[in-house]
Amino acid sequence: MLLPPSMNRLALALCFVSLTALGQPSPDAGPPDASVASSPSTAPPEGEATSEDWSYPTCPEGFSEDDGDLSDSTVLGAMQVEVDGQGLTPTGLEFRGLHRLTDPQVRKLVGAPPAEDTRPLTATQVQSLLHRLARTGLFARVEPRVRVSDQGPALLEVTLQENPTLTSVEFEGLQDLRPDELWDALVEFSPPAPDTDDAEDEVTTLRVHKRHGTLRVVSPCPAPRPPRPWLARREAGAFRPGIMRGGVDAALNRVLQALREDDGYLLATVSATLSPEGRLVVTVDEGQLESVEVRGVDDAMATRVREALGLEPGDVFLRSDARRAMERMESRLPFLRAVDSEDLQDERTSVRIVEEREAEGTRHYVTREEPRRKSRRHERVEFELGWGSMFDGDGDTGSDGLTLEGKRLIVHVRPRPPDLDVDLLPVHTQVTGFAPGLKASLRLFDSRDRVHTTLEGAFFIPLRLGGQRIPDDPEGTRQQRHVNLLGGAKVQLPALGIEELGAQVHDFIDTLDRWRLGDFDSYFYSFLINRPDRDYFRRQGFTAFATWRWAESWLAGVEVRGDTMSTLQSFTPPLSLFRNDDPPFPNAPVNEGRFRSAVVRLEYSGAAERGTRVGSLFRTPETALFERHKNWKLEPALRGFVTLEVGEGPGAGGADERFWKLVGDVAMDVPMNWHTGLSLRLRAATGHNLPLQKQEALGGWTALRGYGFKEFRGGDSSVLASAEYRWHGLGIFADLGSVHAANAWSGAQLGLGGSFHFSDSVRFEAAWRIDEDAQLTPEARLLFNRTF
Repeated sequence: MLLPPSMNRLALALCFVSLTALGQPSPDAGPPDASVASSPSTAPPEGEATSEDWSYPTCPEGFSEDDGDLSDSTVLGAMQVEVDGQGLTPTGLEFRGLHRLTDPQVRKLVGAPPAEDTRPLTATQVQSLLHRLARTGLFARVEPRVRVSDQGPALLEVTLQENPTLTSVEFEGLQDLRPDELWDALVEFSPPAPDTDDAEDEVTTLRVHKRHGTLRVVSPCPAPRPPRPWLARREAGAFRPGIMRGGVDAALNRVLQALREDDGYLLATVSATLSPEGRLVVTVDEGQLESVEVRGVDDAMATRVREALGLEPGDVFLRSDARRAMERMESRLPFLRAVDSEDLQDERTSVRIVEEREAEGTRHYVTREEPRRKSRRHERVEFELGWGSMFDGDGDTGSDGLTLEGKRLIVHVRPRPPDLDVDLLPVHTQVTGFAPGLKASLRLFDSRDRVHTTLEGAFFIPLRLGGQRIPDDPEGTRQQRHVNLLGGAKVQLPALGIEELGAQVHDFIDTLDRWRLGDFDSYFYSFLINRPDRDYFRRQGFTAFATWRWAESWLAGVEVRGDTMSTLQSFTPPLSLFRNDDPPFPNAPVNEGRFRSAVVRLEYSGAAERGTRVGSLFRTPETALFERHKNWKLEPALRGFVTLEVGEGPGAGGADERFWKLVGDVAMDVPMNWHTGLSLRLRAATGHNLPLQKQEALGGWTALRGYGFKEFRGGDSSVLASAEYRWHGLGIFADLGSVHAANAWSGAQLGLGGSFHFSDSVRFEAAWRIDEDAQLTPEARLLFNRTF
């Protein structure tokens, strides 16, 4: 018989070895109650009766392994079964110690032979019987013993200690929780109400005798669970008296586990008092912080860590509080990080319920904290792949770095090491073809929070694939295939509120259309259908910048730019999966020459936190430095920016002219309910003497959806308003815009559409233009980035 891991292997082995001894002892075998330890045994003769010849039913091996997590190791004691060196085979069975239960009830439950039956009990039968008794959950102790008298046969005597009988249960001390939320954990092992058809609880055993070729069917198997009326339980919202299956301490351990692991009350403790009359009073302390201690940094930094955590002594402490606190700390103090939980395993403690008894019979149960026993470490590699990991890369690791000592919270932090971030640039445009590259950023943190340094750079290389070229211009083809390079450095000075102070140099193919369509979406549709929906130009020069963040949600910045810009032509033929027989996607010309300008900006993001990263290697006056807030469906969020660029460069006639451009972009997300909300956007821009590359245009994704890319172009001003309502995965949207060109505003253009959202960013959109050129077939895109 295969034993489950929870079995007391030593006790059952002793039973098996002793009860397989030969025959009964002779009448002069010794004193009536003589018993000693173990001795060798021999197998019964071939013709001796076995379990197949016994009249009461037996069950398949391991039949009750799934009945619960009760362990035999604490309730099943060792049996002494030999006299003067000779093993005994008992011919009778007697139960002792029963109070609430009767002898016939116990025999029926475990399938034991009747009291008057005197046939021998084999080792297999006794082993199965003791196993069933221990697994019922009715007994705190099962002690088997074989007794032999001078005149009578050997008798298997089993002393049973019943688990306490409860007459009433009361909960005290609860604040946030209700008693109803803990009842299931307390009486978890009470069986459900029996069905009218008891056949579902029966097990049929098929036995095949290999040597003789005989087949026997043994049925039914004894019910693996005690009848419901025997047990303490809850029915129709009321408590019913009965035996506490598994014991009171096990029940309270389940309550403690439910509080700490399921409900997240990490400091909860449970105590209880059980009177001799069976009245159980359970006191629950949901757990209040006594103090917060920070380890791994000096005292001054520890004070800042406690302020960032926002955990106050006296508050009820929840796991969700811990997770949010650590996320908040790492966001506000990005130069620190929590110690990985794997490094703290030896410092964690465990808790369990222990029982204390008084002389008069009252029992007390208290929560005791103990050091976690160290175990051998086994290296294990786990790999998990699923939709959740593909669309949500954030794991639930926000509470790493926390341990508890009593009701003291210990926060383990350490200075963050240099952070190297490398990303693939799958560039694909009409002027480069496929141009793979890399973008890298190295952040060097100062553990004293004085100066944090960032080095960043990128390159991408246009490949010569598919015979792409500029017709009749081999020199132009060669120039556009030059390696594209960007590099820069910046520092952060927290004490002065300086978020960025740095510069970059560059020689690369740039665009001012990033506010319309995300990078990946443009590259993807350029490769797929020859529709990048962007204009590009060559930009060579430098940018110096400074960004001041005087509050968590506000920043102001200034940039000085010096660039030489040149026109690029689309390669022929298009390098795309589909529509490669169409003409190449047109690329608009630019005013070429040397441009110098200064940009000032003001930004606000209500969702930004102190540690939110600011800025980008690909920075433009048309896009914000704050990252877009991702949890729009959870809380209202307002964000926006205003930029003013004043500069000088070649105008339409070739001579240098002064120009200026003002851009404002405001967006707001208003959640109505979970996964339901409204997103609004208003963008306006105006300017004077604008070069071609800075002129305003509307049309395309996501700048007046449903219309062609930059269908309304060449303007010095524009206004665009967008509204989108999302209900779970479905959404509807409307875009309304107009462009001022040639001293006149175009008529207001309206686009309507619908969307299906796979996540906050990934969505499928279909849009129709609403004018005299409207068509039944919509413009449709699967988009992976959000630009507002």
